[in-house]
Amino acid sequence: MTIPTQPETYSLYGEPLYKSPIMLWLPEEPEAYEAKIKELNNDYMEAKKDYAANQDDPEKLLWFARKTEILGNFMESTGLYSVGIKKWPDNPQFYRFRGHRFALLRRLDLAIADFNKAAELIEGKEDIPEVYASGPNPDKLGISSFNWNVYYHQGFTYIAAGRFKEAEEAYWKCFDNIDVVESTVSTTHWIIMALQRQGKKDKVQELLDKIKLDMSLVEVGAYYDTLKMYKGVYTPDELLDMYRAKGGVSFMVPAQAIANMYLAEGKTEKAVELYKELHEKGNWTGGVHLIAEAELKGLGVQL
Repeated sequence: MTIPTQPETYSLYGEPLYKSPIMLWLPEEPEAYEAKIKELNNDYMEAKKDYAANQDDPEKLLWFARKTEILGNFMESTGLYSVGIKKWPDNPQFYRFRGHRFALLRRLDLAIADFNKAAELIEGKEDIPEVYASGPNPDKLGISSFNWNVYYHQGFTYIAAGRFKEAEEAYWKCFDNIDVVESTVSTTHWIIMALQRQGKKDKVQELLDKIKLDMSLVEVGAYYDTLKMYKGVYTPDELLDMYRAKGGVSFMVPAQAIANMYLAEGKTEKAVELYKELHEKGNWTGGVHLIAEAELKGLGVQL
């Protein structure tokens, strides 16, 4: 009999959740998956050695912690970010990244506190670039605004907590820190969900009017297709069928948005059906999986 390892955390239902790499960054084909895991492990070991040799450099600690979390070592990474906060309490990056890990560890109050602190620290400060921890990938931009990321993940955490007004406020701040068109699409995708749950249909339409049907994007295609669904290019069922056929994690994005829309429209049974499908198919390290779990728990659904 194999004795389970210590869980990384527990679900909102109290079920143990065991270590898993962040699937968003990984290819699905088995050979490519194993090659990427090997690459990320090598990156982790290099980052660990770099920090050991440069312990007064906050960037070395940040990179070590980020390479730690991408392999699924969330608890270890939060400890490393906490070391950074103790040594450099005015560096917002440690709060931003620890907040994201706390959210996926289902510690939403701690995550919100960290994002609020990060937002306080970046107020009036010059923006900096945030480089993706996953390394080179032709399907990813590889870099985006740090300030945008603070507000973006703050908004996501508020949505997971069911605090839609505060999520909306965070996403409006995202629009002030947009540096690429992909960020416009992503922000619009998420703020629309917060607006829908507050019944703010006019604001939703204003945002959709700014989304054109011929946008050229490197990533966030699933977000864009969801916005096009709102604009009438696809029906919800057409979009779900399209992404079920594609397979993989991309299905999670439109499914969660459509479930959110159903809840906003009072179609609770249809929303629950979709959230259950998301919960069954998804990996717990994904943000959409957390939201599905939170919505089902809030609705009193037993899993």
